[in-house]
Amino acid sequence: MNTKGLSRRELKILAIIAMVVDHTAWGFVDFMSPLGQIMHIFGRLTIPIMCFFVAEGYRHTSDLKSYINRMASFAVFSIFPFYIFFHEEYDYRQNIIFDLLLALLALTIADNKILPKGTKAVLIGVLFVISWNIGGWVIMPIIYVLIFYFGKDFKTKAKWFVFATVVMEISLIAMILLNQKYHFSKYDWNVAERLYLLGFVFGLIPLYFYNGQLGEKKNLFNKYFFYCFYPGHFLILSAIKYLVGNMVDQDIYIMAHIIALVIALIMLGYVLTINPSRAQNAVTCFMIFAIMYIFGFLQEITTREVAGVYTGTKLQFFAECMLFISLTYCMQELCHTRISGFIYSLEIVVSFFVMYSLFTYEDNGLMYKAITINYEAGSFPRMQVVGYGIAFRVFVIYSVAVCLMSVIIGVKSAKHANSLHKKRLRFLLYAMIVMWLPYLIKVLNLTNGYEIPALGIPFAAIFVSISLGKYSYLDSISLDFGNALNKGKEGVIVVDSSHRILYHNKWVNTILGEFYKYDDAYAVPMLKDIFLEKKKSIEIGGHTYETRIEPLIEQSHVTGQILWILDLTEHYNYLNMVEESASKDSLTGIYNRGWFEENVDRILSEKKQGAFIMLDLDNFKNVNDKYGHKTGDAALVALASVMKAAEKSTMRYRIYSGRIGGDEFCMFIEGNTDRKWLQDFAKKQISSYDEELVKMSYKGITSISLGIVQVTGDSYKDKELNYEKLYTSADKALYLAKEHGKKTYEFLDI
Repeated sequence: MNTKGLSRRELKILAIIAMVVDHTAWGFVDFMSPLGQIMHIFGRLTIPIMCFFVAEGYRHTSDLKSYINRMASFAVFSIFPFYIFFHEEYDYRQNIIFDLLLALLALTIADNKILPKGTKAVLIGVLFVISWNIGGWVIMPIIYVLIFYFGKDFKTKAKWFVFATVVMEISLIAMILLNQKYHFSKYDWNVAERLYLLGFVFGLIPLYFYNGQLGEKKNLFNKYFFYCFYPGHFLILSAIKYLVGNMVDQDIYIMAHIIALVIALIMLGYVLTINPSRAQNAVTCFMIFAIMYIFGFLQEITTREVAGVYTGTKLQFFAECMLFISLTYCMQELCHTRISGFIYSLEIVVSFFVMYSLFTYEDNGLMYKAITINYEAGSFPRMQVVGYGIAFRVFVIYSVAVCLMSVIIGVKSAKHANSLHKKRLRFLLYAMIVMWLPYLIKVLNLTNGYEIPALGIPFAAIFVSISLGKYSYLDSISLDFGNALNKGKEGVIVVDSSHRILYHNKWVNTILGEFYKYDDAYAVPMLKDIFLEKKKSIEIGGHTYETRIEPLIEQSHVTGQILWILDLTEHYNYLNMVEESASKDSLTGIYNRGWFEENVDRILSEKKQGAFIMLDLDNFKNVNDKYGHKTGDAALVALASVMKAAEKSTMRYRIYSGRIGGDEFCMFIEGNTDRKWLQDFAKKQISSYDEELVKMSYKGITSISLGIVQVTGDSYKDKELNYEKLYTSADKALYLAKEHGKKTYEFLDI
């Protein structure tokens, strides 16, 4: 998909800006002035873009009924704000959401596969009549939506759009000329002032650059923002329109702070819609105390009594103290930096000192020597401080220190940051600037004595919120990991592009030892090896762990990595158990022919020396016939027990044992070819088997014979040894032992 061009979000923002510009012109700018005409022409971008996205929304919606209900609800909700602002111009006609609702209904009918064409024509005709009589933009939104949906390609859509717009303009001109003669309409327009409607065609330019991407996360805020913004901006413009005509400086000053408070509340709502994370918590705290500060300042500038001013001042200082603590918290979470608990403790101590000094200033003068009201300052009474105390100076130094610390943290974080992170840090820097800009303006006396520190707060909140919106991705993932994995047996570590640890669940510490959030992952020895060497598995404390590293990609940038650590010890143990079970004889518990043959061939391929021994029960058929198969099975199990004991009897030589089939068993003694030792070993096996039968109360029912083949260095000369050759030779040796009276052993050279 093309990542260049304009996303849906960017086009919608353009439409909203165009709409606000257009409505601002309707409310405050002379219509026929050059500025008014430019603003109105620019405003024509809104309807084409919105009609285009109604068609797109219909094409992609998963719940058409919900889509229609949502648009109908907000069309009704917007009626009164629309009338409040436009009542003189529009009377009973409806808002644009109503027009878009009619267009959506017309599209739903036109695209219906069941309704007969005649019925469709009648229903769409009814919608045309409704739009003609009470629609804000008569018929055109319906036509535009149908064009955008049914047009085969953008070129075709653009041709029909231009054609429809020109026909509409010509029809309107004809209506105007007829009305000037016959006066059938109350809208006494002239041709010149309606030509601006041709500006609709300019809406095709940004639509041409649409890249098909959302450009936004799917959440409630994005889903309902336009619907809520539409009536909301009418109310704000109406309030401004009403106040402008009767405002004095004090009214404008207070209204500016009310708007700042509203902006801060809107931003708080936006922050709360972002995926929950520690960064979201930090910015939420910042927003709450920012709102509290603005509210306190409003109380200060709207009261005429010292007590009211004092109360507002206390609220402001408390909010400022909490703002600075929240700012530190924001820098920690947004810059991935671990800030010492000592810093937070110091901030809390300073905050307590400042608040104590403020509440007790009358007794000790630590904050102020005195507070009065200057009724002669400006157009309304102002608070006047008669001398500042040591606590106020401490607070100023503390404020500067916190901001400098935040700048240092941001600069330090930016040194190792990728381009995306640097953009986010830039927003934090903007927040710092706008927080302090009003104080600089005050020092320069650019506002004629009016204090405006509260006006910087909402704009700082906007920048911090933008940084959060672009930066919460990793932290949200971390929170999700915490919820999902803290109780499991799978470790996870999230690091950013500077390999700082953003998150790790508790289980990881039990494997790799103690480390903390924001530590350098490369400072943890085992982690450094995993990340740099891309290890697939590690062995720690007798456990086997699989490791897997995945990149975190956000907005086409690699913003970090996720390391997964999975304990596979039980898995490997189970596989070993399954493998061993498949390699062992089910009756006797020793290895089967396949396993034994594979290992003997391996030993021979390595040209190692040793002895191949075949063991066989004497007269085993008589045992089964005389005592039954259960006893025969017991005799086989007894021999297996003797062979297992033999494997453990010597530490010098490795002994392999296996049941070949029936009453045939084999052994291979790796590394020993001494004939005398092998004779003693054979005698020991014969006697041990007799003893084992006595223990099992089967004395004398059978015995064993052995055939032995020695594998020496000479055995490999001029011949290729394998299991089959050894087996054949040992079988011949066993046959000789049987011929010599059984319960004995014989050797045979190869």
